[in-house]
Amino acid sequence: MESAGFIGPNRPAPADALAAALERGTDLAGHRSQLVSRALLDAADLIVVMNTAQRDAIMVRRRGIPRQVLVLGDLDPEPITMREIIDPWGKSRATFDACYDRIDRCLEELVRSLGRQAAVSGTAR
Repeated sequence: MESAGFIGPNRPAPADALAAALERGTDLAGHRSQLVSRALLDAADLIVVMNTAQRDAIMVRRRGIPRQVLVLGDLDPEPITMREIIDPWGKSRATFDACYDRIDRCLEELVRSLGRQAAVSGTAR
């Protein structure tokens, strides 16, 4: 699994991101940002983005199959008012917590979905 973005390489996570992640059992102290590259996109089986603008930018770079790019917020099991998962950078700690809570919910749904797909594929043999 890789993480990449569209803004500046080698940036550390902000302090509020570090604290919110650590409370969830993830240590981001050594994490540094990297830019999206064609090589990363070509190597990915699934590309997960936070909003449709990122999806569109990936599609331009990837010129690939849309099913490989997922807007994570679409998987939120709770009622949503927008697809986008907001970027909490520069915002309050509470915003980081809310953002991470939503990402957690969506990732749980993604894992469930992939598990169901694997089960169906396994029985189809």
